Amino acid sequence: MALYDVAKTAAVRRPDAPSSVNRSTFGRHQRKRPRAALGIAGTMFVLMGVAIGVLTLRFILVFAHSLLS
Repeated sequence: MALYDVAKTAAVRRPDAPSSVNRSTFGRHQRKRPRAALGIAGTMFVLMGVAIGVLTLRFILVFAHSLLS
């Protein structure tokens, strides 16, 4: 198996070289994290809604069964 030395092969950037990452790219990258957090929160709300719906349906079925028995 060949060993790959990242430190030796990494490109050395000069301090006066123009940056390939500008502020707009950096700004877009940071906005993705809150969207992911909102996605997780949205998923949790949907799952809680499904759970509440299942419990409500179960309550209605048990209540109807007790009235019919």
